[in-house]
Amino acid sequence: MMSKMRFVDLHCDTVACEVYRSCGKKNLRSNDCHLDLLRMREGGSLLQCFALYIPTPAHDAATGEEIGPWEYFEKTADCFDAEMAKNADLITQVRCYADIEKNIAEGKMSAMLTVEDGVPLEGKLERLDAMYARGVRLITLTWNHENSLGFPNKTAPDKGLKPFGIEALARMNELGIIADSSHMSDAGFWDLVKYSKKPFVASHSDAKALCNIYRNLTDDMLRALASKGGVTGLNFEADFLVEGAKYTRVEDLVRHARHIADVAGVETVALGSDFDGISSTLEFKDCAGLPMLEEGLNKAFTAREVDLITHGNALRVIKDCIG
Repeated sequence: MMSKMRFVDLHCDTVACEVYRSCGKKNLRSNDCHLDLLRMREGGSLLQCFALYIPTPAHDAATGEEIGPWEYFEKTADCFDAEMAKNADLITQVRCYADIEKNIAEGKMSAMLTVEDGVPLEGKLERLDAMYARGVRLITLTWNHENSLGFPNKTAPDKGLKPFGIEALARMNELGIIADSSHMSDAGFWDLVKYSKKPFVASHSDAKALCNIYRNLTDDMLRALASKGGVTGLNFEADFLVEGAKYTRVEDLVRHARHIADVAGVETVALGSDFDGISSTLEFKDCAGLPMLEEGLNKAFTAREVDLITHGNALRVIKDCIG
């Protein structure tokens, strides 16, 4: 049975980390991962951001041979395109906000293509335009390695955007590609606050005040993100919620949502599951279990606020940024 479409998720790794790497053994429609299209429909998905995670070094899924990050991007984007073509009865890629509205009217889910790690750009601004032409509408600027844009918070928190990173950010603002600070160095986060002319997001990050790991956001960061009109997507990884935890509980996600709302306003809270990129066991199992998270949110927020968290805030940022 199809639930009412109401969940927007800013980050999952299913296409690149599961479907592409399986060389045809897994597909997006039905699989044994955290997320597939049938369970998305069952759970009430409205829009899913599908991240093309670019590893360093990148290896061809079929041959195991090392390839360039741009070639890896193209191969995973081809995989995404093929899955969209095979499943047009359930989901359609969106390139602008009007596409989302059209899909809602037709009862279809929406897919937004994103990239995790700007490493394929390799200092070449024209590649941003090529990514945009393929439908990329959000880029997580770094992962856990330095690239031509800047530095990761894992190893170089005090080093910010490089000159090319600042140039690329300006072009992203012009084109309508959302900048994503998750994994970015602390200094890079503050450069986004300084230089971005449009809202930006932390697509899959939680509150550092509640779980003191490098990937989470300080209260000052949350307030700055709010001042830019951005959001942070709650990451479902257990040890982002409680230090050392291996089991993701709804109450811990709600606790982080409540803290972020109290510090920076409820308009700053969204969902960024990191499905198929996380290793913890989930109380609600998978994407079909998102209504269980909504039930938990209902105990701590008003109905209007829950609507903002589950979809409203993310849709606002998408509309503001991609047009």
